Amino acid sequence: MMFKRALVLFVFGCSLTAQAADNLQQSKNVITKTNQTLKSSQQLINKVDVQTTSMFDKHKGLQSEIETFLVYNRQLSEIVSSQDQEKATFERSIKGIEVTSQKIMPFMERMINSLDTFVSSDYPFLLEERHARIDSLKANMKRADISVAAKYRQILESFQIEIDYGNTIESYDGEIDAKKVSFLKLGRVGLYYMTFDKSAFGAWNIKQSKWQALEDSDFKISIANAIKMAKKQKSPDLFFAAIQTAEDRK
Repeated sequence: MMFKRALVLFVFGCSLTAQAADNLQQSKNVITKTNQTLKSSQQLINKVDVQTTSMFDKHKGLQSEIETFLVYNRQLSEIVSSQDQEKATFERSIKGIEVTSQKIMPFMERMINSLDTFVSSDYPFLLEERHARIDSLKANMKRADISVAAKYRQILESFQIEIDYGNTIESYDGEIDAKKVSFLKLGRVGLYYMTFDKSAFGAWNIKQSKWQALEDSDFKISIANAIKMAKKQKSPDLFFAAIQTAEDRK
């Protein structure tokens, strides 16, 4: 009986040990599962933390961009405001120019016509060049791509060229009655010619508006020498010139 009781107790003891082991294994499983859960949770926390950091950085970047755009928009607003002021000033200037143009355009046309009349009544030197300049002025008056200021400047330049003609001695070649001649312009004091073969000499009679033959040998020699001087073929020197008196010019 004692042997059997001991056996029962041993079996019971073995049964308790197996149950404890099973409980321990379950506890280990719970712990392992808990650790895995904690690990997964930590990984999730880390992932969320990274995402949060990334979103925060993006937020900071967006905030910086927003501030930059705000500054840019403020600058644009200032520029637009300045442009509006310039536009208003420009529009006022245009209106002023339009009023000025209405007054100055007829005045410039009168200047051109006056210059044309003057050239037609002046000594007939370089007529092709001078009339071409006047024709260009008249044509430019009709062009919209040339400003009023530029047109006015061209007219003044043409007047200055005509003024300069009166202060220069010039010689150039041309024709009279199909004869090759050399012209001599002495400012606006006199205009002469000499044929290439030096067989004929003449002076422009401004009162009669025609050429007048010169027969005086002194005049012929002087004109020939003056033409050479004007063409830089002879050193400057004194010479005689046939000049009409003031009364003859009227």
